[in-house]
Amino acid sequence: MARTPRADPEGTRRRPGPRRPWGLPSGPDEVTRAVLDAAARLFTRDGVSAVTMRDIAKEARVNLALIGRYIGSRDELVRAVLADLSDQVVAQIRSDPTGEHGFDPDSVAGRWTRVLTHLVISDPGTAIEFGSGPVKEMREVAAAIYGVPEEVSRLRIAQVFASALGWRIFEDFLVSAAGLDAGSLEDLRSELNHTHRRLAATPLPSPPDPEVRRDPDRG
Repeated sequence: MARTPRADPEGTRRRPGPRRPWGLPSGPDEVTRAVLDAAARLFTRDGVSAVTMRDIAKEARVNLALIGRYIGSRDELVRAVLADLSDQVVAQIRSDPTGEHGFDPDSVAGRWTRVLTHLVISDPGTAIEFGSGPVKEMREVAAAIYGVPEEVSRLRIAQVFASALGWRIFEDFLVSAAGLDAGSLEDLRSELNHTHRRLAATPLPSPPDPEVRRDPDRG
């Protein structure tokens, strides 16, 4: 007569499942962090439209199915990446309100700029919903640091971000087209930040337009 196996409440007789190699992301928090960082890198390098979910899973070293489980669809992932980058930029602003916040494409500000640009064109509502945090934070900073009224800080910070985003997107073109010294990028970027600080502190109405000097040779 065969013996009935004893109960095994602790599960010690079960065979262990396959283990992930040591060092790979595991658990919701680690996987989510790895995926967001990997997606931000690839979106910046290759463009948001060109990157697939499989590309992101490979870069993050996670199972493709886990992206859907912990984050959602591709559109939800793009929104999550922008929201995460926005939070990182806000944290940088809070730690150094008037400092430089990265011009290189792979900096936090550079990544945020590129993902935001894609969504401003393809999905403006999402761009506003998930990408506005840094602008709102700087608006409050300008009002607090420079003592300008709220209605002034709203306009000035919008102008500052127009300049900052435009430079980060078109830096190579602007340097070449304007005949600037490409070897002095640090100086050019520093001067741009000085200009932004002056603009953020400029009250309304703006100073008068400079006098235009007419060149007699041009009529």
